[in-house]
Amino acid sequence: MSTKNKVDESIENRLLVARNEGLQKMKETSLRPHGKLWGMDVFSWYQPNVNILTNTLHAFPFQIVWIGNVLDIFSTIKEDPSVCVQLDTIITFDESRFMLPAEELASIKNIFGVNSMEDAFRLLKSFKKKNAVLLFTASGENWKDNKETFEEFLDIHQI
Repeated sequence: MSTKNKVDESIENRLLVARNEGLQKMKETSLRPHGKLWGMDVFSWYQPNVNILTNTLHAFPFQIVWIGNVLDIFSTIKEDPSVCVQLDTIITFDESRFMLPAEELASIKNIFGVNSMEDAFRLLKSFKKKNAVLLFTASGENWKDNKETFEEFLDIHQI
C-alpha cells in the first residue's frame, strides 16, 4: 500500500471519529422531546446555546414552565427580555435569589428559586397545566447528574 493511501485512510478515520463525537455531543446537548407529563409537552436541553435557546422559546406555541439553573435562565432573559412573555413559570433549582430587574420579570406569573432539584420537582406539581411546555435545562459541571435526576423524575411520573 502506498504512503498516500495510508495517509488518506488515517485522515478518513480521524474524520469519522470526529463526526461520531460531534453527533454524540449534539445528541446530548440539543433540544430533546420527552412526550407528555400532566398534559404538558416536555423537553430538555443540556448546556444550551443561549441564542438558539432564545429563538426556540419564541417558537414554542404554548406558555412555558421552565425549570433550570440560574445561569441558563438569566442569560437567556438578559439576551432577549421579550422571552418573558412566553414564560408562565420559572423555577431555578440551584439558587433562591434573583438578580434581574423587576420589570424584566413582571410578565412571568410564577417565579421561584430553590436550592435543589427535589424542591423544584415538588413545586412543579403545583403547576400542572394542559397546553403548556415544560422545559428543563441544565448547564455547568453537574449537568449530567441533573440530566439523570430529571429523567428519573420523568420515568416515575409519566404515564
